[in-house]
Amino acid sequence: MIRIPELTQIRKHREELKLNQRQLAKKCDIQPSYLNMIENGNCDPSYKVLVKISKVINSEMQKNLNKLITADKIFIKNLVTAKRGDSLDDTVKIMKRNDFSQIPVTDSHGCVGLITEDSMVNYIKTHGDISFSTVKVKDAMEVPPPSIDVDSKIDSSIMELLYDSRCVLVTNKGKLCGIITKIDAIRGLMKK
Repeated sequence: MIRIPELTQIRKHREELKLNQRQLAKKCDIQPSYLNMIENGNCDPSYKVLVKISKVINSEMQKNLNKLITADKIFIKNLVTAKRGDSLDDTVKIMKRNDFSQIPVTDSHGCVGLITEDSMVNYIKTHGDISFSTVKVKDAMEVPPPSIDVDSKIDSSIMELLYDSRCVLVTNKGKLCGIITKIDAIRGLMKK
C-alpha cells in the first residue's frame, strides 16, 4: 500500500532525503518546475502524479532506512548491573572500577531502575551524611530508562529518547542484553 503524503509534506520529505527539486523531479519523471509548483501550493497534481511522487519518496526512505545501523552494532554488550539489595558502597566501587556514570538495576523481572551518580548525590543531599555501606541501591535508584530492541534502526529519534534519559537499554526477545549511552548514540549517528 502506498502512503501518499500531504502536499505540504512533500518538500519536508524531499529535504529529509537530501534531494533537490531537480533530483526528485527526475526520479518521478516530471518537470522540476511542476514539482516546484506542487511544493509551493500553486497547483493541485493529479492522483497519478501524487502516486509517482509517493512511490519515489517511500522508496528513497526505505533505502535510507536500510543504510542505518542497528542497535546491535553500537550497544555496550558487557552489561554490568546492580541488584536492588546491593549496598551503595559496593555499587560505587563497581562504577568507579568500570568508569560508569550509571548502572541498570535488575531483578528476576528485568530492569527495575537505574542507579546514577546524580541519584546518589540527590540521596546524600536529601538524607545528609550517611554510610553508603548501610544504604541499599533501591533507596537511591531512579526510574528505569527506556528500552529498544537489538534490531532497532539507529536514527535521530534515539536522541529524543536520550533527551530525558541518561541511556537506553537494549533487549533481545525481551531479555536485557546491553545499554546505549548518549555518546554511543552520537557515535552511531556519525557512522551513517
